[in-house]
Amino acid sequence: MALSVDLRERVLSAHGRREGSQRVLAERFAVSLGTVSAWLRLARSGQRAPRRGGSGQAMLGGTDPAVLRDLVAEQNDATLAQYAERLAERTGGRRFDPSTLSRALLRLGLLRKKDAARLRAGPA
Repeated sequence: MALSVDLRERVLSAHGRREGSQRVLAERFAVSLGTVSAWLRLARSGQRAPRRGGSGQAMLGGTDPAVLRDLVAEQNDATLAQYAERLAERTGGRRFDPSTLSRALLRLGLLRKKDAARLRAGPA
């Protein structure tokens, strides 16, 4: 849960007025000691505003997720390597690691299903 900027400012102001130790301020404002410590460390470096959340990286490096969604709709029992190959064909050659595609599928809420005939055949 994100904490408010107002709470951060109140904690920093109270520390500046020497109203207690970091531990006392953490208890008073109902935040963790680590939070108070991090806010003070950032304030000493001149950063009083919250840091921007997230990595800021687009899923699949900016490739339209609809392309992956279409691939799954066409064949939802393909392997991650097959999806990587087909995605590269459709997007101009950019190849993605299977683990990257796995995370993208999870984020998109897309489930892959195993081929029933392959399951009945048993191990190779």
